[in-house]
Amino acid sequence: MQDPAVMDIVISGGTVIDAMSEEPYPADIGIVDDRIAAIGDLSEVHGGRRIDASGLHVAPGFVDIHTHSDISVMFHPQMESIISQGVTTQVVGNCSLCLGLATDDDVFAFEKRWLGVHGAKITWGTLAEHLRRVEENGVATNYIMLAGQGTLRKRVVGIENRAASPAEMEKMKSLLADALETGAWGISTGLEYTPSGYANVEELAELSRVAGRYGGFYATHLRNEGDRLLEAVAEAIEVGERAGVPVQLSHHKAEGARNWGKVQQTLKMVEEARARGVDVQLDQYPYTAFQTSMSVQFLPAWANVGDNDTVLRRLIDPEQRRQILEDIRTNHADWDDLGPNSPWNRVEIGVCRSNRALQGRSIGDLAREASVNPIEMVLDIILQERNFISAINYAICEDDVLFVMRHPLTMIGSDAVGTSPRGKLGEDRVHPRSYGTFPRVLGRYVREMNALAEVTAIKKMTIIPADRLGLIDRGRIAVGCYADIVVYDPNSVGDNATFAEPHRFSSGIERVLINGRLVWDRGEPTGSLPGRVLRRR
Repeated sequence: MQDPAVMDIVISGGTVIDAMSEEPYPADIGIVDDRIAAIGDLSEVHGGRRIDASGLHVAPGFVDIHTHSDISVMFHPQMESIISQGVTTQVVGNCSLCLGLATDDDVFAFEKRWLGVHGAKITWGTLAEHLRRVEENGVATNYIMLAGQGTLRKRVVGIENRAASPAEMEKMKSLLADALETGAWGISTGLEYTPSGYANVEELAELSRVAGRYGGFYATHLRNEGDRLLEAVAEAIEVGERAGVPVQLSHHKAEGARNWGKVQQTLKMVEEARARGVDVQLDQYPYTAFQTSMSVQFLPAWANVGDNDTVLRRLIDPEQRRQILEDIRTNHADWDDLGPNSPWNRVEIGVCRSNRALQGRSIGDLAREASVNPIEMVLDIILQERNFISAINYAICEDDVLFVMRHPLTMIGSDAVGTSPRGKLGEDRVHPRSYGTFPRVLGRYVREMNALAEVTAIKKMTIIPADRLGLIDRGRIAVGCYADIVVYDPNSVGDNATFAEPHRFSSGIERVLINGRLVWDRGEPTGSLPGRVLRRR
């Protein structure tokens, strides 16, 4: 045991819920600098600070395997919504969107627009420079980067819908190798998005082989999460099998009522792949609605080809607009419906920065009020907002959420962007997962529904994602491990953020420590930025 005279912090009187133990156990935890130095009865120890955890549970800090906080890290390093959930380490660069590999070139106009609203700029040209900027600026959580395949493609191929040439493939592989040598932990795709989805299996496998040489993994936002979900999962498994790399299915779900229940088939596919030796796992956020770009959700894939101006011109040109409408109606016969069961009643405007009054309004209500066709209204809104608008779609089944959550290969990932209820950040209609993902699992699914044992839930939030990443000294409570710790009240922990009021901190997360420093203290951020950029070696 560490000499008690030099203990910095003692967390006393709590019940430890550690993924390495099947049963909770009472213990005090002593911290020296950034590490756990002692576990046991520390009642005689006089640390620099004693945190009373009587009646509370003490767990490893949550490891969020899937976030997009590289979008906000340069203008909101405090990561308030992330730390308030108990998250101490987050993996960014998901869904092929990797700000660390973006540049100030015009092809990254979309990324620059996101940053520009908050007065931030892309001031780096390499991932190494980005990671140094994060370290210099400070960050509340530990920060792990994936290399976004779509970002690599933008840098090398641009946004053309075609196969990469041999020379372009070599350039992308070289950039990826540089990123992995810098410390990236793998490669991500967002195959529903432009230009990530222009890659075929051969390109994805070839890039993933590079990641595999560095011990990385392949995290994929599937090419389709609805009608062609099974084919998309098969493609992801094929990439992993060809490249010989682990596969992570991002935010796994089945979108649309006619696809509910397909997750039973996809998880069987995962199990069969694992039996063949393919390392496949998945992550999930515990909500029955998703949120992403309106154009990605509702325009045919061909209509999203090209840069933003090209997409908008298609909505203006009468003939191309007619073709878009015809394509939509052919594939979605019910989208003209404005009756009581209209699918548009379950679609709400998300982030709409030029017209905040639209945020939270359903397409169904807006179309009925204006006496216009809902599909036409969607095209008009995308055009009016210059394609910078998201939508919330209540298209996921609770039974599917439960089925995926209970599977032993599933870990929890928020798909969130670090944000705050204050200032400009608080004006965006974000998904409540930004504030509530992890407390929601512990409150709703563990305590209220008894759908998961508490220890099982903690494993899905800590040791399983830590092991996926190869983190041997985080995601667990053990002497010598980093002091990333969350103290919570099992009787009150739960989410308060809703789609109507998303900027609400959760209940029951009492204290959060990262690298031995307190970042969240009884409902308030401390302002400390002790997080570290973690580089894969």
